[in-house]
Amino acid sequence: MEVADRHGNPVRVGSTVRLLYIDPRVMQNLPEEEVVCVASMLNDVLYVYEIRNGNICVEKNWDRGDGMTESHLLTVSGNDVEWVDSPVEEKT
Repeated sequence: MEVADRHGNPVRVGSTVRLLYIDPRVMQNLPEEEVVCVASMLNDVLYVYEIRNGNICVEKNWDRGDGMTESHLLTVSGNDVEWVDSPVEEKT
């Protein structure tokens, strides 16, 4: 399954995309430390791990030291991202 980014480029699971918009309502009820993490995803290049109901699911992980990690997942529309690269298995 694939969806299109804001420029009409196909986005598939395994693609990388640049996150260009985060709906402010996403962060409305989050604790401040989580708002900082989610906001840091803006303009980052992120891995597409799922396409769900025509939306793109992206994830970012942070190494918190001592073997601890933190991650945030966002589901966004194709208009919120721009395609950067295809899944590895599709490259020739």
